[in-house]
Amino acid sequence: MKRINLIENYRLKYKNLIHPDLIYLGLLQTSSEVFLEKILDSKPELMIQHNLENILDKDLEAFLPHISGALFNPLIDIDDNASRFLLHMDPLSIAMNYSGIFSEEATEHLLNFI
Repeated sequence: MKRINLIENYRLKYKNLIHPDLIYLGLLQTSSEVFLEKILDSKPELMIQHNLENILDKDLEAFLPHISGALFNPLIDIDDNASRFLLHMDPLSIAMNYSGIFSEEATEHLLNFI
């Protein structure tokens, strides 16, 4: 099992859009699964995990169901999965699927694009 903290990378990338209560954002990777994890300052004892197995790589969708089309692969290095999360997950998808990462104002602004 491995963990990688992405909060500083996210703060650099999205600056003031990050939820002010978010104190940890990272990936947990086991031999069979990859999870997005977050901790909010209002509940530091509670780690929220989201399994990333259903996030598809758009380039692989045409090959489903013959191969796994998952963007996050537990068989590759966690640093590669972290890069995929930082580079391939757009802010709108994150705001729609994972509350508490972006501020309420940023989330509302992103959702207005739909």
